[in-house]
Amino acid sequence: MAILDVRIDDRLIHGQVCGYWIPQYSLERIAIVDDVIVNDETRKTALKFGMPEKCKLSIFNSEKAADKFNRKIDEGIRVMILCNSPQPILRMAEHGYLVDYITVGNMATKPDAIQLEKNTFVSSKEKEAFAKLIDRGVKVYIQNTPSDARKDVTEILKK
Repeated sequence: MAILDVRIDDRLIHGQVCGYWIPQYSLERIAIVDDVIVNDETRKTALKFGMPEKCKLSIFNSEKAADKFNRKIDEGIRVMILCNSPQPILRMAEHGYLVDYITVGNMATKPDAIQLEKNTFVSSKEKEAFAKLIDRGVKVYIQNTPSDARKDVTEILKK
C-alpha cells in the first residue's frame, strides 16, 4: 500500500477531498480512521455516499487501522489516511503505526482553540495530541488544497 498522505480535515469526505486531493494523488482508497464513526452506520453510509465512484472508502478504528497499515494489507493501492483530528493518528502510533507527517486542512473553531490559519483551529487536547506525535518525530503541515503552499507548523504546535 502506498500511503500518499495522512490528512486531517474535520469535514472528512467533502468537495476539497473529492475534487482536489483524490485526483491529485490518483487515490484508489480513502481510509478514515475514527473510533466513533466506525460504529455509526448512519454516518458511514453518508460518508460512502459522498465518495467518487472510482475511489473506495474504508473506515477503521485506530487499533485495526494500525494493524492493517503495519501488515500492508492494501499493498500497491494508492491510499490517503483521513481523520477529523490528530487523536486517531496518535492512537495508531500507540498501537505501533507511526506516520512520517500529517497534512492539516480545515479544523473548525471550538472552545479553547488557537487559530493557526484562516480555517484551522486547534483545541488544547488536539494540540497535546500533535505535541505527542511531534515528540515521536512526526512533522505537521497545513495545506488546504494541493495548489496551496505547504506551511510547516511543527514548531508552533510543539510549544
